[in-house]
Amino acid sequence: MITFKKNIIVGVLIAIILISLNGCANSRPSPGNEPAKQNEAFLRKEIATMDEFNKVMQKSDITAGEIIKFIDGNIAFVSKQNASTMIVTIENIQQLRLPKFQDVFADSDSIQRTLLKDYRNALTDNYMNGIQDKATKDLLLATKESGFKIETAEGFYFPVIDYSMYKKYRPNVTPDIVDYIDIMAVESDKTPMKDAALIIGWEEILKRASSHEGFLKMHSTSAKAEEVKKLLKRYLTFTLFGGNNTPLFSYDDRVMVPAAKKAYLEVEFNESNGNFSKIMAEYRTLLKKNDYTLTKEVDDYRKQAVENFH
Repeated sequence: MITFKKNIIVGVLIAIILISLNGCANSRPSPGNEPAKQNEAFLRKEIATMDEFNKVMQKSDITAGEIIKFIDGNIAFVSKQNASTMIVTIENIQQLRLPKFQDVFADSDSIQRTLLKDYRNALTDNYMNGIQDKATKDLLLATKESGFKIETAEGFYFPVIDYSMYKKYRPNVTPDIVDYIDIMAVESDKTPMKDAALIIGWEEILKRASSHEGFLKMHSTSAKAEEVKKLLKRYLTFTLFGGNNTPLFSYDDRVMVPAAKKAYLEVEFNESNGNFSKIMAEYRTLLKKNDYTLTKEVDDYRKQAVENFH
């Protein structure tokens, strides 16, 4: 009975869509019913694919690698909206699974010794095949299959999400997810900070922040808007403070770093673009007023700006 009802519902959905696609068919010469048949076949395949995806996601022991494998084999059979749902889902699973992977890396002397010995920034097949210890090799293989890559800080190795992996899905997803993938791939390919120091230039910091702000302006209702807003807040902190080992103002004389001053003066901050641009326009005016020196007025402003950013 349940199957019978489900078939009726699917049939009704298909009928509604086909009517909307071919509502004017009686008022003009018809090229035949092939397009309608193709649309119907695609819709049936999409419904079946999403049903299967939902079943896969209900498995309590499902791994990120298994979901990625399913998406790779089936994303071409669904709409961009449903493909985007798949991508958001796998990212959520990666975020949930990542802490466990990181704990294993932190607790494994074998992993740390192996990576320290000859790891060269990529879990390539050649590198993996050269690992003799089976447990270590299996863990690194599972790490790669789960869509993670290896980062290092202060001589310690740990996994992070490899957003470059998502680039292969760009043709299949909605514009907001395309832009999100591009933003996160930049972050993944070159992290902005390591060992409490900024490792990208001040120009690049502003460029990335502008990209984040543009996303929020264009895709304010996106499922990833909040994530991008959090990322932009992080970059606001970079622009107002720098890093512990790369401060915006010299620790000695409290004067603004020349390279940062040059970069900030070259950018046109249009307040209509969003809160980040508004804050930076005000900050730059305040810096000029204080002769580009870290005064109490400047410090109070930047602390309040980060705290109240939304």
